Amino acid sequence: MPTPIRETELRSERVDQVVALLRAKVGAEQVETLDAFARKYFGQVDPEDLEEREVPDLYGAMLSHWNFARRREPGKLRVRAFNPTVAEHGWQSTHTIIEIVNDDMPFLVDTVTMEVNRHGLTLHLIIHPVLAVKRAKDGTLAGIAEGSDAAALRESFIHVEVDRVPEPARLEALVADISRVLGDVRQAVEDWPSIRGRVLTIVEGISKQPPPSIPAAELDEG
Repeated sequence: MPTPIRETELRSERVDQVVALLRAKVGAEQVETLDAFARKYFGQVDPEDLEEREVPDLYGAMLSHWNFARRREPGKLRVRAFNPTVAEHGWQSTHTIIEIVNDDMPFLVDTVTMEVNRHGLTLHLIIHPVLAVKRAKDGTLAGIAEGSDAAALRESFIHVEVDRVPEPARLEALVADISRVLGDVRQAVEDWPSIRGRVLTIVEGISKQPPPSIPAAELDEG
């Protein structure tokens, strides 16, 4: 097993190969932005997972996700599932690919994993960078922001590889169900501050005027 330092070196070597291909293919006006994106995108991926995939396919997956993220309305989830082929997409995979772009929030990966499992699919890879991005007012992706940029948006980019799903109807159902459960996550996260506030108000009210059935000693323990 490689040491952590060696893992970092192996990852960097593979990502450098992806970036070299990127620089050979992408126009000068985008190359620096996509270079930064690629390094963040693959920055936490296990080197073995990178080695198992061809450089053109890693490049294709990264660019596909970037292009999918180029337009996103504020507060709106984007999710799709597809089977990439060289003829149609310029890259390929033996797996079905799920791409997600969303505001960063807790429980996203766990929720997607559970929904994939509920569909009876094996999960083969998750790539999940959380990026600070800049967007125009219409939601157009303008670039990668510096961490200190107060105007930056924190977004989760989630790339998931699962067992290949050839049937379009099953792909549509998978997308619909992932969209539904991630919508539930958003609602729970957004509702939590108000729920917590109501609970604290109730607790405070009980402390000030406890029902006769609650001994004072139990309130002190709480």
